[in-house]
Amino acid sequence: MIRVLAHTISWLFLPLLMPIYAVTTAMYVPSVEVSFFQQDTLYWLNPNFKLVVLAWFAIFSFLAPGLSLLILRYSKNISNLEIDNREERGVPIVVTAMFCFILGVLFLVKAPEGVLPASIYALPWGGFIAIVIAGIVNRRDKISLHALGAGMLFGFFVAYYSRQAEYFFEILVVAVLVSGLVLSARVYLGKHSLRQVFYGFGLGFICIFLSVIFFSYST
Repeated sequence: MIRVLAHTISWLFLPLLMPIYAVTTAMYVPSVEVSFFQQDTLYWLNPNFKLVVLAWFAIFSFLAPGLSLLILRYSKNISNLEIDNREERGVPIVVTAMFCFILGVLFLVKAPEGVLPASIYALPWGGFIAIVIAGIVNRRDKISLHALGAGMLFGFFVAYYSRQAEYFFEILVVAVLVSGLVLSARVYLGKHSLRQVFYGFGLGFICIFLSVIFFSYST
C-alpha cells in the first residue's frame, strides 16, 4: 500500500508538472502586492493572458518534454520514463533544458519590457539554469529530478509571496508538505539517497528563488 502511494506521489508531482502547479496557484489564489498597480501579481493578470501563459507552460514544460521522453523510450534510448539509469539522463536533460530556454526566449520576445509579471519571465530561466546544473552534476552523481522540481515549486512560492503584502500562508505550508512527500517517496522507492534528494531540492530552490528575485528587481 505504501509503495503504491509512493508511486502515485511520484507521478502526481512529476518535475515537468511543477511549473504548471506553481503558475496556476499564483494566478488563481488571491494575493495582493504592496504596489497599488499590482503589476507583479499574477492573480490580477488579464484572464486571457492567464490562459495564454498557462498554455505556453503546458506545451513547453510538460507536453513537449513529455512527448520527447516517450519518443526516447520507444526508440529504446532510455529504459523507462522515470530515467532511473543515470547514464541515460543526458539527452532527456538536454531536451528539457532546451524547451525551458525556448519558453524563456518566447516570453521575452512576445511580451517584452515587463508586459507580464516578473515571475513569469523568471520561472523558465530559473528552471533552465537548474536543469543545466543538474545535468552537470549528473555526470558524477544521480541527482533527484523529482526533488529538483519540488525545490523549484517551493522556491517560487517563497520568492513570489515575499513580494506580496497579503496572501494565503497555507500555500507555503502545502508546498512544504508536498516537498516532504516527494522526497520521502523517492527515498522509500529506493530511487535516490537522502543526499541526492537534498541536493536536488536545494538546487531547485536556490535557482528559482534567485531568478524570481532577480527579475522582480530588474523589471
